Amino acid sequence: MRWSPFLGIPILLAIISYIVFQLFPNSCTYFPPVRLFTVEYLAPYNGTDPGLPILLGILGSVFDVTKGRDHYGAGGGYNHFSGRDASRAFVSGNFTGEGLTDTLHGLSRAEVKSIVEWRDFYFRTYT
Repeated sequence: MRWSPFLGIPILLAIISYIVFQLFPNSCTYFPPVRLFTVEYLAPYNGTDPGLPILLGILGSVFDVTKGRDHYGAGGGYNHFSGRDASRAFVSGNFTGEGLTDTLHGLSRAEVKSIVEWRDFYFRTYT
């Protein structure tokens, strides 16, 4: 069996990458850490506790909207979105219990597209 010098290059790169990530485990910032939020975990981040950030969910993505505390905090016009994923309310305008939900069941394509556009807004505006 003959050893190809071109096979050694990928192996060498893999070894170097492994060593770098072992020596500097936090150096990889390309992929941010993934966090999963339960409904219960997200609930306290609703803007009522000034010591906590204000979080908002839309289509399963969670955004820190603390910089908009005047709007998303207690008494703010958009406070009903805080501390939950209320995707449906973005298009339904129903800010009561049944409207403040993440379910998209029964929505039209246009309504779902509108929610996706809202989520894109949050990606551009918040972390």
